[in-house]
Amino acid sequence: MAVTEKKPVPTASIATDPVAEATYNAKVEAWGDRLRSAGLRLCAFFEDTDMPNLACPKD
Repeated sequence: MAVTEKKPVPTASIATDPVAEATYNAKVEAWGDRLRSAGLRLCAFFEDTDMPNLACPKD
């Protein structure tokens, strides 16, 4: 499992094609959700190792 990944690259068609725009927006939203999940997993790992001064979100 990758800890991070590149943000989806927009194409010129998102400016003129509503379907392309919606598809791109969905890809960016899913990318952001996966990136946040990876960050939460890392935070939980470091919290489990008793890393000092760490505050992880609980959601």
